Amino acid sequence: MTTPIPQNFVQTIAKQRAVTDAELETVFMALDGQSTATIATKLGISDIAVRKRLGEVYKKFQIGGNGPGKLSELRHQLLFSYHTEQEAIDFSPRGKGSLFKMAIGRRQEDWGQAPDVSVFYGRTEELTTLKQWIVSDNCRLVALLGLAGSGKTILSVQLAKQVQNEFDFVIWRSLRSAPAPSDFLTNLIEIFSNPQKPDVPLDLNGKISRLVEYLRKQRCLLILDDFEAILRPEELAGHYREGCEGYRDLIVRLCEVNHNSCVVLVSSEEPTELALLAGEKVRSLKPVISEEIAREIFQEKGLSAQDREWKILLSRYGGNLLALKIVATTIHEFFEGNVLKFLEATALFIEEHISNLLAQQFERMSSSEQEISYSLAIAQSPISLATLREQMLVNSSLSDLLKNLDSLGRRSLIEKISEGGETVFMLQPLIVKYVTDRLIDRIRSEVLETVKTQGIERMRLLKTHNLSISIARKADKKARNHSILELVKNRLQVLFAKTTGFEEPLNILTKVASNLEDKSILEVGYARENLMQIISEIQC
Repeated sequence: MTTPIPQNFVQTIAKQRAVTDAELETVFMALDGQSTATIATKLGISDIAVRKRLGEVYKKFQIGGNGPGKLSELRHQLLFSYHTEQEAIDFSPRGKGSLFKMAIGRRQEDWGQAPDVSVFYGRTEELTTLKQWIVSDNCRLVALLGLAGSGKTILSVQLAKQVQNEFDFVIWRSLRSAPAPSDFLTNLIEIFSNPQKPDVPLDLNGKISRLVEYLRKQRCLLILDDFEAILRPEELAGHYREGCEGYRDLIVRLCEVNHNSCVVLVSSEEPTELALLAGEKVRSLKPVISEEIAREIFQEKGLSAQDREWKILLSRYGGNLLALKIVATTIHEFFEGNVLKFLEATALFIEEHISNLLAQQFERMSSSEQEISYSLAIAQSPISLATLREQMLVNSSLSDLLKNLDSLGRRSLIEKISEGGETVFMLQPLIVKYVTDRLIDRIRSEVLETVKTQGIERMRLLKTHNLSISIARKADKKARNHSILELVKNRLQVLFAKTTGFEEPLNILTKVASNLEDKSILEVGYARENLMQIISEIQC
């Protein structure tokens, strides 16, 4: 190589950045001054493959831009790291400025699978707040919480880039694959002890203690993304999966023990212990989408909208950054860039990718949380605790209901607001749409089973939920569109028209409803009332 950096040093640095052997071989040849064509010939691959390998290396070293300048920047980074490594370091007490310079000179970064943030929208106030918490207030843990698609991960990467010079180590990790706590801790200990082979304790508690030692000696920024993956699904929010309970011990220790580092926890679900640990050194933030961010997303697509149109867009899609990006693309490609045409042609638009994300969120709920979400979707407006409890026939104490509402809040699925002097609850707009579609499908299936069996034995939601309690929202009439009963009717009309026609199924439903006339609500719930309402809607 033309650069006087030992290959073994480059190999060590490259391994820390997760550079593959093939990428490393290619970058060695590029640093030697060999052209893309020459490298391609020697390796027996195409020019495109060579550029792709180099591009991956640049990404892993956080090098942006275009052209040959990226290779020069890579060489500069390697030289700087190597020369810094060779310098003697004075560990005697010094002022903050000297410590800051030492941190820059010795900083090690491991970004794992962190996404690219070449495009970033707004978030000025949130970044200012987070930097204040992390740099000035020396918080030990900061949690970024919110619904999938709200931009938490991108915000965490942008935040790390802006504060990285304050730290000796920057480590970004995704927990999506739910690694065992012991393996995860071993990996962190090896990173801190590099290049020396560490003496890793065998037990989990010993590993946590060793990690805390490193976090005291060095100032580290540790970002843990996809934290919800290690939490248990189909139960109340915030409890750990079997085999992942060690993460709770880790989080508690990192929050309670004095050290100089900061953990940024990124999750769509809040661990239960955070509420108890919250305080001066442990804080949480839920990113929100402002009109400013929405405008930036639309401007990137060459779109503009009137103030009233922005209000409707934000009320429909709330704080979901991904949804706004998809909507902007849809308007650009299918509505000639006309926002008003899109709003007039659609109610609340959910593309398949967003639907899959929402499905994952819904499937994580406990059965009791799902029941509550159906009730909130049926209401189509904020609903009080008393009304919610009155309408639900599922046996549940007030204490259990409050626990479920708290759990839904931990999942960032509901909003709690004050209205008319009382606290009311409502689902996030996108969740309302998803839950409504799911509810209608289940109601349709239950009606068909009722027609088929001429009984209510297989009924569930038709018994437990009153479909006629929908309350029309005052704002955004296009978004609310129809009541649940109307939507069920539309779905059944299409089905009956294609099969038996209306007369026979309506006669069967009428007969079943008549047989329920003398039954108490404790026996059949809302079954008779709902059947009569559905019959009435279809006959209209």
